[in-house]
Amino acid sequence: MNWLQLMMDCGWLFLLSGMVQQQQDDMFKDWRRNTNFAYSLCMAYQRALLVPFRNKWGTQALGFPCLFGFGLMFLWYVATADFGLVAWMGLWLVSLVIRRAEAVKIAGQVHSHADGSPINLGTNEYLARRVYEPIGIAIIGGFLYWLYTENGMSPKGLPYFFLGGLVALPFVETVKRMVWERKIQGMNDAKLESEALMEDYKNWKG
Repeated sequence: MNWLQLMMDCGWLFLLSGMVQQQQDDMFKDWRRNTNFAYSLCMAYQRALLVPFRNKWGTQALGFPCLFGFGLMFLWYVATADFGLVAWMGLWLVSLVIRRAEAVKIAGQVHSHADGSPINLGTNEYLARRVYEPIGIAIIGGFLYWLYTENGMSPKGLPYFFLGGLVALPFVETVKRMVWERKIQGMNDAKLESEALMEDYKNWKG
C-alpha cells in the first residue's frame, strides 16, 4: 500500500514538474515574441529618425524597416494632424533616395543589413550610437517642443516624435549588442567544441 502511494505521489510530482516546465517555456516564448515586436517597432522608429543623419547604409537596411518607419510617421501624423510631420516626411524621403543611391554604390563594401554610420560624431561608434545620437535627437525634440509651445501649438506631433527617440534609439542598440555578443559566444563555443572533438579524435587514433 505504501509502495502504491509512493508511486502515485511520484507520478503527481512528475506531472506537476512537466506542467511547470511547459508554463516556463510558454512564458519565455511570450517574452521573446513581445521583445521581437518591441525591437521591430523601435527599429522602424530608428529609421524614421536617423536616415538623414547617417551614411554608409546597407541596401537591405533601407528596405522594409524604412517602409515601416514611414508608416509609423504617417500614423503619427494621422493621430496628431501636425503638418510639421509632413515637412519632416518630405525631408526624410529626399534623404532616403540619397541614401539608397549611396547604398547601391557601396554595395559589397558594407554588410547588406548595416544600419548606417553616424555622421560627424567622432570615431567611437559605440558612444555615437548609444549616447551622442539619442542626446542630439532629444535636443532637436526639446527645441521643437519650445518652438511649438511658444507659438501656441500642440507638441504631440513632431516634438514628441523626436523626444521618443531618447528611448527607442538606445533600446535598438542594446538589443543589437546582445545579439552580437550571442553570435560571438556561439562562434567561440563552436571553436572550442571543434578543438575538443579533434583532441578526442587524436586520442582515439592514439
